[in-house]
Amino acid sequence: MVTNNYNDELDPISFWILLLLSGGQQFTFHDLVRIMNRSNESVWESLQILQSRHYAKNAHAKFMIDYAGVEYLNKRGILAGEAEEEPKAKDFKRGFKPPFFFSSWADMFIWLGVPFALTLAAVVFSGNVTEGYNFISTDKIISQVLIWVVYTLLLGLYIWRSYHHILEYERIVVFFGGKAIAKKGPGRILLLPIFHNPKRVELRERSQVITKEPCLTRDNMLVNTGFYIAWEITDPILSLTKVSKVDDSMSLLSAAVLRATIAEFILDEALERRRALNTLIQTRIQHKAEDWGVQVNTTEIRELEPPNGVLRQIENRFNATLERDTEIERSNAKVRSLRDFLTIGEGMARNPIALNLKYLDTLEKIGEGASTKYIIPMELFNILQEALHAIGSGNTPGNGNAPRNENNPPEQLPPGGPVQ
Repeated sequence: MVTNNYNDELDPISFWILLLLSGGQQFTFHDLVRIMNRSNESVWESLQILQSRHYAKNAHAKFMIDYAGVEYLNKRGILAGEAEEEPKAKDFKRGFKPPFFFSSWADMFIWLGVPFALTLAAVVFSGNVTEGYNFISTDKIISQVLIWVVYTLLLGLYIWRSYHHILEYERIVVFFGGKAIAKKGPGRILLLPIFHNPKRVELRERSQVITKEPCLTRDNMLVNTGFYIAWEITDPILSLTKVSKVDDSMSLLSAAVLRATIAEFILDEALERRRALNTLIQTRIQHKAEDWGVQVNTTEIRELEPPNGVLRQIENRFNATLERDTEIERSNAKVRSLRDFLTIGEGMARNPIALNLKYLDTLEKIGEGASTKYIIPMELFNILQEALHAIGSGNTPGNGNAPRNENNPPEQLPPGGPVQ
């Protein structure tokens, strides 16, 4: 049982399609694209939505409105049941139908006419053998037995050749006089073995895989393409009368459409827009396959393998992009670190106590290592610098008033550092 949520509104394109189908006319996919003047992808996605909700159904590559779609429009007051659409009493009258072996009364009478003719012929021949004889000899009895044995064999062969058991996933197309007159099944049927020529068709879904198809893109790049397609026969008559071998034809058609579609794209577009490319390929295959009575269910581009040189270029481009992003991130990190350091430095410059504490903490961390270290505090260099300045200026202890040597001034020391 299928339940539908009528509170979910359809998108405008799907709603438009549903209104077109509500008139009772059947449209193919390309009819809808032409009438609506929309892209293939948008129309196809809308049809998939309608089919998933059972608002529309596909019969012989033509879309029509389903019962759920009619109910959806009725709920919104767009469609209203009219008097002439109501069922009439005559629609419920049961007519006499032929037995289930036959599709019509004419087929039944024709089929029964052959056994009747054989029986009549056997009776006539058997009567002619013994006609005018009061005593039936042994050879006459043998002749009669042979006549009825031949009759039984012919009748059995006739029934065996006319009986067909059709499974659920099969149909039989009946040809009469070289023309396809009907398709039958599933079930048990009887055909005329001499006049009717039956052909059995399988309706189950079939899958085909194209492993590596060489395709040339618009920018003259050769790519190996893997492709998967699943399809089924919806019209057995068309699959026999419009194409010789439907399996081989679908395989060749898929490869041809694949090459022609990829030739319209450059390599970068084909790699980036695989979903749109796949939808376009499926639409083009379906456009031709519907003439053969085939419905395409699924298509998938499994791989697009460029040449090795192109792969290396893509890999190098990718690596260069990663390196560029890494360098940008490193630069941003350095900028953030420098900004934080300057912020901390400005705070410490305003607070000398914090600077001295940080200095002592740094000395402690340096001394925690296992290797031998000699740590000379920065204050020692300041003391040595002051002492050397005092000596150079003659202010030695005990000789505070010594005269300065104006001709030989003392050598200037570098500020805040040891004497080399």
